[in-house]
Amino acid sequence: MKKIQFEFGGLLCLLLLAGCMERDLEIRPEGPGPTPEPDPEPEAVAVRLYTSIQTRSLVDEFKGTAVGVACGSEAGVYTEFWEGVATQNEIVLTPERYYPTDGSPLYVRGFYPPAPLKDGRLQYTLTGSEDLMLSNEQSASQDAPFTAVETGLLEYRHLLTLLNFHLELDGGAANWKVRGIRLNGLSSQVGVSLQTGDVLVGESTTSLNVYSASDGEQGLPTTDGKVTVPGHALVQPKAELTIDLVLAVDDDRTHDRVYKDLPVLFDGGAGEGGSAYVVKVSVVDYASAYAVASVVPWESGDDGFSDIATGN
Repeated sequence: MKKIQFEFGGLLCLLLLAGCMERDLEIRPEGPGPTPEPDPEPEAVAVRLYTSIQTRSLVDEFKGTAVGVACGSEAGVYTEFWEGVATQNEIVLTPERYYPTDGSPLYVRGFYPPAPLKDGRLQYTLTGSEDLMLSNEQSASQDAPFTAVETGLLEYRHLLTLLNFHLELDGGAANWKVRGIRLNGLSSQVGVSLQTGDVLVGESTTSLNVYSASDGEQGLPTTDGKVTVPGHALVQPKAELTIDLVLAVDDDRTHDRVYKDLPVLFDGGAGEGGSAYVVKVSVVDYASAYAVASVVPWESGDDGFSDIATGN
């Protein structure tokens, strides 16, 4: 009897042990795993701009020069104004600017000097001494940034017409002195279209004193009847200009010869932006009965003089 009880008890223990092992071997469903780390944000890349100047004029090299940069997300449409400082061939933006991290392109166009930007236009007040410049448009992105290669430069070109003045007094006028030169027809308010690059002028014009002798001065003397007048004038392209010229016959200002509204006739029909011209004024004598003005482009190594003949 005891033997049967023992065998039964041992069998029961084996059954219980097998049940426990079976439960331990059951596949338990897994719970949620750890949350995956998000992809890192692309690192912002600072914009570096490179530049050059196409034509020579009053500003022919950038030396810590303040410039403006118009920026937008599509070609020809500029919604932001950036400030920068240009030195030689690089523009440092202040503050630093960055490319869009989504890889979309930036479209930029540089201008000088910095000016208010409204409705895609820059607004300037001209006094005859300002040199306006505008660059081509360039585009780049974070993956293909601006570079210093020639095809990626913001190349600035001069927008205005530069005039210098030279006088030749012939015959009986050779000993006269230049008392004053006044230029008429300068547009004092102009706009620059960032989309087309055109200089936009209104109907209102003003006059500019290129040279004027003070009350205590007799005027500019000539050498062999010739003199280059100090000073210059920067005017809008295709300007319709005239000159008022005052010559001192002697020390008595009431004897001065005055020539009014001498037309400035440009070779080719109009003065071109980005070109420099020398205006040569020729005065024959008291008996002059005509007034003609013409100019030619002023090129290095060539006087570039043409004639402005003056008279009654």
